[in-house]
Amino acid sequence: MRDRIFHKRLGWGVIPAYLALIIVFVVLLSGCALHANKICTARRAAFDMGSTTLKMKTAEVDTCRHKTIGIFHQREVKVPFAENFRDRLLSRDVQERGIEQLQSMKKEAQSHNAQRFAGAATAVFRQAANTSRYLQEIKNKTGINIRMISQDEEAILGYEAALAQTHEVSENIVVWDIGGNSMQMIMKGSGGKFTIYRGQMASIPFKNQILTKIHHQMAGIQVSPNPIGRGNLAEALKIAMNAASDLPDEIKNQIHRMGTVVIGIGGVHNQSIRKQVKKVASYSRENIMNVLQDRLDLTDEQIGGQYADTEVSNLILVLGFMQKLEIEEVLLADVNLADGILVDPAFWR
Repeated sequence: MRDRIFHKRLGWGVIPAYLALIIVFVVLLSGCALHANKICTARRAAFDMGSTTLKMKTAEVDTCRHKTIGIFHQREVKVPFAENFRDRLLSRDVQERGIEQLQSMKKEAQSHNAQRFAGAATAVFRQAANTSRYLQEIKNKTGINIRMISQDEEAILGYEAALAQTHEVSENIVVWDIGGNSMQMIMKGSGGKFTIYRGQMASIPFKNQILTKIHHQMAGIQVSPNPIGRGNLAEALKIAMNAASDLPDEIKNQIHRMGTVVIGIGGVHNQSIRKQVKKVASYSRENIMNVLQDRLDLTDEQIGGQYADTEVSNLILVLGFMQKLEIEEVLLADVNLADGILVDPAFWR
């Protein structure tokens, strides 16, 4: 009798009272879930402030699960901090150029509805004595909170960004990040502990090694090693291979283990090498060697582009490491530190 009265009052025909209560409960839960989803999303812009390039990504982020929902805008621009670094100081000119570019990038991010802004400064900023003052000036003039990170933090951010882009098991990957002034290789063991290679032989230092050790020239601002010359390839490869000898045994052994995938991230892999070998998903040692044969005798003008001075030396650097470590193939993940910054709670507190 109670059920019938309840049905009549609600106008739900023959639906039992207990089922009606369940429906009401589900509707309430759905409303709560929608509210929670709104709370768990944010539009952010993250900045990767490297030694030679500024990168920005604007994205919708799930702040509860720490995942990117979608990238709405990205941009990168050359700002040669490392080449304007003398006596442990960043030049005033390059500092001002960096601030101008950050202001421009922030406006672009705001046009895509970004509401919060954060970033990380890497290799050359760890060396500069005026970094702290510069990062404070950036915050005052742009409102972007950029903090200097250690090389270990840089490696882990890159690893997490790459892991989010692959279907491989975390224990089966080695992430290889090459920037303007530092190189990292990182793996996670079965116990969840990271092993990190903290290399200093990156794009700019390797270019300078070719200048000083092969061409016997002074390294400096806007100084190019091109044309490197076919006759100098073996000596240049030897420099890179010697640097590769310093990798921890754990990473060397992991690379040789069946099923291991080496994932290349960062500007050298995904901008320089990818474009030169014209490969989208991966490249091999043979791919690099084939391209090198046609570029060793080219000048900067013939190579073209704003990174002409390091394009060919980047090919040699990567090939030398691949030969020494017996890496057959590098899979490409077009991610940088901005991808990791977007979802790392430490940057958004």
